[in-house]
Amino acid sequence: MSSIPQVAEAMQRVLTKRAKELERETGFVQRSTAQLDGPAFAHMTVFGWMDNPEASYGQLRHVAASVEVAVSSQAVAQRFGSPSAELLRQLLQEAVGEVLCSEGRVPDLLSRFNGVYVQDGTIISLPSELAEQWAGCGGSTPEAGQSSLRVQVRLDLAQGGMQGPWLQAGRAAERSGEAHETPLPQGCLYNVDTGYFTLAEMRAHSKGERYWLTPAKAGTLLIDGRGQCWDLASFLRAQTGEEVDVQVYLGKRERLPVRLIARRVSAGQAARRRAQANATVEGKVKGVQRPNERNGRAAGAKRQRQRKRKKTGPARLQLLEWTILVTNVPQEKLSVDEALVLARCRWQIELLWKLWKQVGKLDTWRSANVYRILTEISAKLLGLLIAHWVLLIECWQAPNRSLGKAHQVMQWMAPVLALGVAGVVPLETMLQRTSQTMASGCTVTSRRKKPAACQLLDNPKLNSS
Repeated sequence: MSSIPQVAEAMQRVLTKRAKELERETGFVQRSTAQLDGPAFAHMTVFGWMDNPEASYGQLRHVAASVEVAVSSQAVAQRFGSPSAELLRQLLQEAVGEVLCSEGRVPDLLSRFNGVYVQDGTIISLPSELAEQWAGCGGSTPEAGQSSLRVQVRLDLAQGGMQGPWLQAGRAAERSGEAHETPLPQGCLYNVDTGYFTLAEMRAHSKGERYWLTPAKAGTLLIDGRGQCWDLASFLRAQTGEEVDVQVYLGKRERLPVRLIARRVSAGQAARRRAQANATVEGKVKGVQRPNERNGRAAGAKRQRQRKRKKTGPARLQLLEWTILVTNVPQEKLSVDEALVLARCRWQIELLWKLWKQVGKLDTWRSANVYRILTEISAKLLGLLIAHWVLLIECWQAPNRSLGKAHQVMQWMAPVLALGVAGVVPLETMLQRTSQTMASGCTVTSRRKKPAACQLLDNPKLNSS
């Protein structure tokens, strides 16, 4: 369980002790007289971008000055290179190894399992110069998708423990690398989307005494109790009730025993799903390179936005009248209502990525220097991870918490924490003040707020959208 001394010790170990050990190994420091050494650079970048995710070199310089390191903006700019990117990458890996979680009461639904884990990732587009190191996953133009970074995180909904973030090339599959190979404890529930599962992996989790819950794929073939083979759409069309909860076998050859859960949605909700499935999505290109960048546009010209039409297959369109899940959790351990609530709670990881990109500006940078970009991504991820550690101390158990507000409070307190980690003021005192400020500032009071995960868990009768 995490506490203020544990969080303080982890921050000091990663940002000060380990940064000092790695400054020579990574080549970041060549001379012992360097003012901006490994710890000072880590403090400056992590807390500088935590305070202002779009901070310039001059603003970073002021953060360095607050920890008693006087350097010019030009000196700060010159410190970004291959060694700085490697230094921050290794510090991030060091922080990933820290195991911190929240204390307090766990909702009954979550306490039935040895952890309820949700996992997902995001793609950050990188400049094409990094294609050899971080291969992209393709794009609609020759310049797009040549280089990208896939970042994955695993979150325990019960105690708030976070595993990751793990970095891999954008071209790599979700079911590969350390994010996929990191083991899960026996008796846990792995609540992820279909991209993380094959039938063989489902069978392996079941043999390892781990539970799993995932939406059903549209092209799934199943065999009912009488031995008849169905495709999923035909099987559900044959059902006359509003709810399905049966034991079936998945795969014509694999015959994996699973529990199929389905609930019919209202006509209005089905119509909204169809409209959304056929909508044209318009938005900014992933990985915004620099704020206010014109890219050669004439003054006053509107920014060209990315438009993408969703491609929903006919099999999936036929299934939009249902919410469909497959799991190996027995009926006596998990009801249909509770399974639908847990499926809805999986979107907490989606909200985490939205928070990290909108508040933390994870995919935004001000420079075209590729090593500055890599350094900035690692520093921001490290800052966001530290913010999550502090959030666990006071805020995770708040039933009406707003993680967005909590992270905004964390930004305000970042300069204070920088002083604590640098040893200018007592770090534990600063952490206590920060956590208390976050706890008082993360409460949602609006009557029109969307229900938080804790509220969903306290009301199992809510349907999944």
